[in-house]
Amino acid sequence: MGGDKGPAEVVRGAANALKDIGPSDTLILVGEEKSLNTFAQKAGILGNPRIAIRNASDVINMDDKPMQALKSKKDASMLVALDMVKSGEADAMFTTGNTKVLVGAGTVKLRPMAGVDRPALAAILPHMTGHFVLMDVGANPESAPVNLLHNAVMGSLYAQAALGLEKPRLGLLTVGTEEGKGGDRINRAHAMLKKLGTQINYIGPVEGFDIFDGGLDVVIVDGFTGNILLKSLEGILYMLQGLVKENAGYNPLYWVGGLALLPILSRMKHHLKPEQNGGAPLLGLSALVMKAHASSNHRAIRGAIRLGREALSHNLSVRLREAIACANALVSTPAATPENKE
Repeated sequence: MGGDKGPAEVVRGAANALKDIGPSDTLILVGEEKSLNTFAQKAGILGNPRIAIRNASDVINMDDKPMQALKSKKDASMLVALDMVKSGEADAMFTTGNTKVLVGAGTVKLRPMAGVDRPALAAILPHMTGHFVLMDVGANPESAPVNLLHNAVMGSLYAQAALGLEKPRLGLLTVGTEEGKGGDRINRAHAMLKKLGTQINYIGPVEGFDIFDGGLDVVIVDGFTGNILLKSLEGILYMLQGLVKENAGYNPLYWVGGLALLPILSRMKHHLKPEQNGGAPLLGLSALVMKAHASSNHRAIRGAIRLGREALSHNLSVRLREAIACANALVSTPAATPENKE
């Protein structure tokens, strides 16, 4: 209920997502029941046995604070959905609502999984030859080295599940590829990541030039940098699209050239459009939570639901707990010396 485009767009996305999920899966729409019934009828899914509606009388607004919302809006759609996951009534949840409240309420209600200090958001973005996972994209603006370590482990496993990669290539974003650049926090995170050995396929420190050339499958950043990078990329894509439309009418030759390039442009549009992977899982909680931009359209919402179902099918939460436990043990183990080898 709390997204910019309102529940109509979410219901439309959910209706389309029925084509992507299993025949025995159910989507539960949580919000003001009368409105949801109206929009479900318009989308042609009212009465569908794979659609359920759960009433929630309140809405989390974009300016609400986490603790304030938890105390005063207990029947808000986001909090009701989190409670449903906590009780086992639902296996995962999706929202376009307030990110701060989602992170805060999700941490309180679902709790971080054992060994993880803070959950983080993982987004899928395009590069030259496919797609890569960027993590964190806004859950934690300030991340300690151990948070970046956990992001690396969780991001690698998410890339395996969502992108179908066996050994995702992972880089830590900084201002240069040489060791020692990037400040104390990055250097400490780099040292921790090297200790993981073969648990992850760590390439090493990378810089902005390396992100989109196809050489990386996972890029690790703090939430402040990741959020700026994500929104800047999407803004550039929409700017280029607008410039092409604006300039195409100035010269008839542009139309001729455009027609010749139409197949290539069509493939590029499909590859680059943000909507196809419009959701980011909040990894590190005890259950799966998916988040999309507040301005998401029905295509992005459909993509987010598809990604969430894919994560569930790979039993991602269980695999994350095991991998985090292993990583924490490796990092806390003293380095081998002649004295402690004996």
